[in-house]
Amino acid sequence: MEAEIKRLYPTWRRYARGLVGSQAKGDDCLNETLLKILENQPEKAAELATAGTLEFYVNRALFLMATDKSSRYHVKYSKFGLKWDCESSRHLGEPVPVWMGSRVDNEYLDAYISLMPELDATILRLYMFEDFSYKEASRVTGIPVKELYRLVEKAINKIKKNVHRTPSNSGPTSNDVQGL
Repeated sequence: MEAEIKRLYPTWRRYARGLVGSQAKGDDCLNETLLKILENQPEKAAELATAGTLEFYVNRALFLMATDKSSRYHVKYSKFGLKWDCESSRHLGEPVPVWMGSRVDNEYLDAYISLMPELDATILRLYMFEDFSYKEASRVTGIPVKELYRLVEKAINKIKKNVHRTPSNSGPTSNDVQGL
C-alpha cells in the first residue's frame, strides 16, 4: 500500500490543488483526506491498493472533502482561517491591551447562553471546555459529528449576532488605553 500511495501522491496532489485553487490548501486537503482514510479505513485502503482501485477511491474522497462545507478539511481550515490570517502580518504587531469592560461582556455572554435553547446552550458550554472533542461529544451524546459542527456554528453565530448589538462591546479607543 505504501508503494501505491507514493506512486499516486503526485497525481492526487495536482488534483487537490486544482480542486481548491491553491497549493497550500490543496496539500492540506490531500493530507486531511489521506489521514481520514488511513485512520478510519486502513483495511479497505489496503484492499483497494491491492486491487489497483485506490486512486479512484481517493479521488472521490478528495472531491467530497474539498466540496463539502462540513468536511474535516473545511472545518479545520475555516477555524484556522478565523484564528490566523497567513496572508497578513497582523499577528506580528503588539497585542491589543485587554479592555477593562471584558468582564461585562462575559456577563452578557453568560446571559445570552442562558437564554438560548437548552440544546444550543449545552453544546456551546461543552465546546468552551479546553479539552472539547467532537468525536467524544458525539460518542457521549449520540449526536453525529457533522450535526455537532452545525449546532456549534449555529450557537456561535447567535451569540455573535446578539453580542454585536450590545453597547458595552464597543470598548475604549486606543487613545483611551494609552491614557490609562
